[in-house]
Parts: sequence; structure tokens; C-alpha cells
Amino acid sequence: MAIELGARAAIDDINRAGGVLGGRPLQLVTTDNKGVTARGKDNYAELAQMKDMVAVLGGKYSPISVEVLPEAHRLKVPLISVWGSADGITDHPYRPSYTFRVSLKDDWGVEAMMRRMANTYKASQVCAFLPNTSWGRSADAVIKSKATRYKLNFGVVRWYNWGDTTFAEDYRRCLDNQGQALMFVGNEKEATILLKEMAALPADKRLPVVAHWGTVGGLLHEMVGPALGQVSFDVIQTFSFMQNQRPRAKALAQWIHTHSPYKTVSAIPSPVGAAHAYDTVHLLALAVERARSTQGSRVRDALEKLPPFSGAVRDYKPAFTATRHDALDASQVLFVRVGPDGTLTPTP
Repeated sequence: MAIELGARAAIDDINRAGGVLGGRPLQLVTTDNKGVTARGKDNYAELAQMKDMVAVLGGKYSPISVEVLPEAHRLKVPLISVWGSADGITDHPYRPSYTFRVSLKDDWGVEAMMRRMANTYKASQVCAFLPNTSWGRSADAVIKSKATRYKLNFGVVRWYNWGDTTFAEDYRRCLDNQGQALMFVGNEKEATILLKEMAALPADKRLPVVAHWGTVGGLLHEMVGPALGQVSFDVIQTFSFMQNQRPRAKALAQWIHTHSPYKTVSAIPSPVGAAHAYDTVHLLALAVERARSTQGSRVRDALEKLPPFSGAVRDYKPAFTATRHDALDASQVLFVRVGPDGTLTPTP
């Protein structure tokens, strides 16, 4: 929903300004992989073979984008991740690379999570709960390479599988290991289990949690209920509509207010998905104009040679180069708290 809102807002901007390639309108084709890798691969192949398809946007499930890599390089239609963070989406041996990202990257995102544990919570003995997927392995690689910079000792690292129904035993292990903070990588379903189990403990047994953004990719506040306010739960983000004075951020918010049920900036769900998709579609339109073509290989080449662009998230100077297919960096990082109504409020 968030990705679609952002993409449609940008398409509306572009088409009202005359479209691309001398007046051709941009169109959005939407599929839903429901978090299933095989379906995601099939969806990419189906989309990439459509006439005049210039790119496919990847959603929040990093493992699906990673698994699509062979298809993207076989079919030669750019895959642009607008919500996935696993390093492997853009760090891979395929050349020329057909993957790009306008999203957080674990290399600096997970590092920022460690920095928060060390600086905000003065933690040195910490724990991590990671999914047994390419996303979890991406986070683990960053932990192993950078934890010593922040004097963090990860005494307990729990690898869990989608569908696991409890974290209680591993959380007790974390406490027994003198853990002072917990890094959590996962989605809203797993976060709900963890937060409810933590909230049932005495207050002095509830460690601060620094969480990856998959936890707020749905309706966490409705799933967790009152337990949400009983645990210190900081979630990494790259964008917020709150107090945002960037002209395109304000324009995007206004478009969403007009074209959706979300009438305030605090009500807009998953703002990173909307903002990343919005900027991505604008960058794609610039690439199509530069390529003078809808051919995937020419659009790919043009993405590496874009002019500067002032987006909702940041100023891109430029978004990509031949050696850098990531448009964001650590300067976009912020942390939010989740309110009882789902509001994501930036916190220092």
C-alpha cells in the first residue's frame, strides 16, 4: 500500500507534466508476492517481459529481491529495491548490475542500530535475534565486522525461523548473559510475539530494543496493543513526514491526503515505503528520458548517469554511479517510537 501510494503520486506528477518520451504516460502494474519467494520470482519474470516495462520495484522482503537476482540479470530489466535492506541486493558479482536501491542498506543501517545501543543505552553486553534468511545473514555480517567499533559484545545471537511462536527462552538467555540491550531484526508478526512476552515480565527485566524497520511494515500497534507502551522500542527509519520541510516531501504528503483515507502526516502508514517509491519513480522517469527508450539495458545505463534531483527523502547528487547503486546513505538514518495509534514519531 505505502509503495503503491508513493509510486502513484510520482506518476501523477510526471503525467500531469507531460509524461515521458514526448508525451507517453507512465503506468503502474502492481503484484503481491505475499512474502513468498517463488511467487516473487514469478511476478518479476511476468512483469519484466511486459512490453515497455522500464523497471520493477522490489518491496520489503529482502530475501525475495536476493532470489530474483538471476532473473533480473537474465531478463535485463532493472530491479530497484525501495524497501529491502540486505546488502546482497546490490552487493553481488553480476556485471553489469541490474539492481539498484533507494532504501536503507544493512551495511550502514545495522551499524547505526549498534551505535544507538552503545551511545543511547550505554550498552556493552548485548543480544541479537535474527531471522534465518539472507536478511538475517546480512545483519549478522555487519555485526561481525563492526561490533568491536562500538565495544559491543553479542553474547547471545538467536537465529529464528518465520513461524516460530516464542522468544521467551532465548530472551531469558539474554538476561542471564547480563544483556543490556537487544537488537531485533524481523517483521511485525515476530515483533508482536517478542513485545508481548517482554511486557509480561517485571519492568526491570525489559531491555531496550533497537529494531529493524520490518517491525513497522504493517499494523504493529494493533497487533501488540497496550504492551507496546511498556517496552522501550526504537525502530530505524530513513524518512519521516513529521516536521519535514522538503518541498517534495510536503507535496507527497498532500497528494496522499487527497487520494487516500490518511488525512494527517502522522496517519500515513510506512512512510519510508511511500517516500522511497516516490523518489524512485521520479528517478526512473529521468532515466527513461535520458535513455530515449524503454529498453531495460538502456534504462539501466541511464540510471548510472542521472542529473541531480531533489527528492522527498534527500538531494541526489546523483542518485547512482557506475560503482554505486545505492542512492541513500547513513545520513538518512533516524529512529522512531511507535505510538498507540501507529504514529511513528522521531526520537533523539
